[in-house]
Order: sequence, then C-alpha cells, then structure tokens
Amino acid sequence: MPKSAFLGYKSAPIFCGLLGVLCACAPSFVRAQAPPGPLPPKQSTDTRSAPAPSQAPSQAPAPVPQEKPAPRPNIAGSWNFNRNQSDDARARLEQARTEGSRPIGNGPLGGNGPYGGNGPYGGNGPYGGGPMGGGYPGGNGPYGGGPYGGPSNRGNPGGYGSETSETQSPAMREYVYPAAEVTFILKDSEADLTDDAARKRVFYTDGRKLQKQSKDDNYREISAHWEGNRLISDEKTANGEHLRRTFELSSDGRQLNEDIDLDATRSRSAVSIRYVYDINTNRQ
Repeated sequence: MPKSAFLGYKSAPIFCGLLGVLCACAPSFVRAQAPPGPLPPKQSTDTRSAPAPSQAPSQAPAPVPQEKPAPRPNIAGSWNFNRNQSDDARARLEQARTEGSRPIGNGPLGGNGPYGGNGPYGGNGPYGGGPMGGGYPGGNGPYGGGPYGGPSNRGNPGGYGSETSETQSPAMREYVYPAAEVTFILKDSEADLTDDAARKRVFYTDGRKLQKQSKDDNYREISAHWEGNRLISDEKTANGEHLRRTFELSSDGRQLNEDIDLDATRSRSAVSIRYVYDINTNRQ
C-alpha cells in the first residue's frame, strides 16, 4: 500500500470524530447567536396585597319634584303669603315720599312757601316739630317730631305722610303689613275675607248701604264690585286716604294677587303695592 493512501486511511477516523464534535456543538452555538426574544415577567416577591380599586362616589338620588296643587277656579279658599314674590310696602312708600318731595321746590309746599321749612307751618314755624309727628309739616314747632314722629320727620314736608308715621298708622297697618294667611268665602253679593290676625272684611257687591264704621277694628264692611273674576274695592282709611284694592286669581289658578293703589298725598306720590299668596294646601 502506498504511504499516501495509508495516511489518508489513518486520518479518516480523526476527521469523522472532529465532525461529530462540531455537530454536537452546533445547536448550542446557533442558540447562543439567536436574537433575544421578550423576557417573561418577573415574579414579584412582594407579599403585600395590592390596594383595592377606589369606588366611584355614589350619586345622590334626584330630588322628587313636588306635585303642584290643583288650580282653583276663583279666589275662594285659604292662601299663604309669599314674601319672596311680594313687594316691600315700606320701601315703596319711602320711595314715593322721596319722589313726591322733589318737585315741591319753592312753591306753596316748598322750602320757602307757607307750608315749607321757613313758613308758618314749616320746620321753624309755630306748627313745627312737636308731639304729633312732622307737623304741618315741620320739625321744631309744637306739632313737630314727637312720639308719633321720628328722626325722618324733621324738616320733612308732611308729618302725617312721612315714612315713619304712615307705616305706623293703625289705619294703614293692614295695607302695609299683610297677613300671613287669608281666607276668602264667596257668597251671594258678598265676599268675606278673614286673616290670621282675626280681622274680617266683608266686601258687598250689591251696592247696599253699609253700616257705620265699627268701633271694632277687626270688623269692617266695604263696598266693592266684580270686574270679570277680579274683586275691586274703593276704600277710604280713617286718616282720609283713598285707595283702590284689587283681588285677582293668577293665570294658572294657583296664586292670589292683591294690588293696593294709594292715591298721592301732599308728602308723597301715588303708590302701587302687590302682595302674592299661594294656595294653602293644609286648608281648603
């Protein structure tokens, strides 16, 4: 056998062994060279429990709308005074007094006229401030600001018509301080009005002759008439002031409107006051 052939025969087993070693190592090498994939999540070693998810705040139940009372066909029934929708009579009177004093100027009722601040009936005249209010109409005379007057009467033209004395007048109190509750009872040719102050006013609509003024201030008869569904009266207070009073049902039949129109006086302009009453659901 030639020497070269012998050498080739001897090296074949060695080559085969090396080839087997390479094949055995190849998978590990290939795996080592593969690109890294996503790593599995790391198991947490924290043994504390996760906080519970916050609960959404509970919503308050929607308010149940109050059922409106059934509308009334007329002004009869019991009514409660609605202060929020009513006028402030004292503020209206004060405004009218301020407006009524503007145009007086130097005329007969003005500062220099006979009834003014310097006239015989004025603030410095003999009929000025005394126990009966702001005088005729002054401040320092014997009839000027006293127990029936007040600071606002001094120098004010018209003591009896001043804001303080008019709102304090017993004859005006029922128009300036409305009742908290009123009740109308309708009869043939009359409408009876009573209130929580124990007053009763009987409105006659047939033109009958009324009784003379009662000594009881809680009872009075008043001449009135109907204009459609409105009850209207023309009244005169004990102080001689004229006024017109109207009672009318609102358009939805759930409120009673009382309008009081006071005529102008020497010390203030005319005044219109509105009082609003709601249906008293506790009484019919």
